[in-house]
Amino acid sequence: MSSRKRKRESKPAKSDLISQLPDSILHSILSLLPIMTAFRTSVLSSRWRYLYKDFPLRLSDYFFNLDTRPPHNRLHMPDPVVRDPWFSWLRMAVFSIFNSHHGPIEILELSLFFSFEMDRFVKTAVQRGILELKLVPFGFGRDTYELPLSLLSCNTLHQLSLQSCRFPQALLPSIFPNLRELRLDSMPLPNDLLSKCPSLETLVISTYYDGPSISISSQSLRKLVFHLDSTPTELIIKNAPNLESLMLADEATITNKLKVLDAPKLQRLGFINANVRAIQLGRTVIQQHKESLKSLPPTFQVNVTPCRMNMLSSVKTLAIKMEHYFEKPIPMILKCFPGLENLDIMKYKGNGDKCYLDKGMWEEQGSLSFLGHLKTVTMKGFWGDQCDVELLRYLVVHGKVLQTITLLCSKHITKNFVDIKKRQICIEKRASSNLALVFFRDTKENVHFSLWNDMIYY
Repeated sequence: MSSRKRKRESKPAKSDLISQLPDSILHSILSLLPIMTAFRTSVLSSRWRYLYKDFPLRLSDYFFNLDTRPPHNRLHMPDPVVRDPWFSWLRMAVFSIFNSHHGPIEILELSLFFSFEMDRFVKTAVQRGILELKLVPFGFGRDTYELPLSLLSCNTLHQLSLQSCRFPQALLPSIFPNLRELRLDSMPLPNDLLSKCPSLETLVISTYYDGPSISISSQSLRKLVFHLDSTPTELIIKNAPNLESLMLADEATITNKLKVLDAPKLQRLGFINANVRAIQLGRTVIQQHKESLKSLPPTFQVNVTPCRMNMLSSVKTLAIKMEHYFEKPIPMILKCFPGLENLDIMKYKGNGDKCYLDKGMWEEQGSLSFLGHLKTVTMKGFWGDQCDVELLRYLVVHGKVLQTITLLCSKHITKNFVDIKKRQICIEKRASSNLALVFFRDTKENVHFSLWNDMIYY
């Protein structure tokens, strides 16, 4: 026997410490890896051959596409896409991983499959205790997928996101028994859906609604979001005793009517557009005069109608959108929220536009009740014109507990500009000694807030 061979045989074999871990720990490790990486571990050794088949599966064909497609082709789908070899390979890879997996399924997101292919995925996922499901039938909106009854009765499902799908015409008396979050895109909302979901806390509706009005009644709902400008002609919050957050597209209240009738726990509300068509908040109704819809500036009227709530005293955070034509309804809106603590204002106008401001309008208001609670104010799109200055001066002079005013400026900030605006706003006459006035350059210059992240909305 050669010396080299004896030396190799005498050397102790390296121990594989990771492979000696229990299956439960290895499953946790695999669940943190991209699905393709976890799938490839099956070739490491006989110990790893079947591990990926039993760990909790989290499969998203969208992110699977990003992980596997060559960088120069990512997010690019040729026309027609179904003839793309990479698209075909991707579908086969997802099929292979899904069919060979035998463990529980936690998350499943599908967007590369046609409606007639969805059933086998959905039914298997329901049988294996699916927690989060997202379905986007392939076909660029030309195809819709009818949800199977087995999904509607799934008691493990917590989050469901649907696009271009449809509910069965006849719904079960109770559906989605443990569903917490529902997102609907490009599809209608059945009238009796919410009353049949006993645990639903979050509802998000995007881009399309089929109907002239929608009435929300839910004992469990806590958060309601309408993206874009897809709200119906009339949105009525009729009976939502646990609703805490209502988020609307920033143009929603211009062309649509909003009625908040019974939401005693509502804490976050917006966007309320100052160019409001008609809005009922508690007992207060604010609407434009019909004859002034085409005039500048328009005129508004305030009516009081019977309602189950006197005021929206529970609202702590409010977002409003306003421009130079529509300053007058702002005091009317703010009077509805006596307990307001956080106010976010978004301006949309260009520099130099004429400001239609009623002189002395804010001084005539006196000290409104919400000023005893208001702590933070954010204004996006601050140009420093008269309308902005008058409003901020009123808040500074009367805000007794005001802590911070943040101004996101749409122009270059100079020391001279800041000094002039502080003087015009009368910062030296502030009612709160702890008040800080902060100027920021808005480099992004977005025309709208992004989904109320920390209420700058989502």
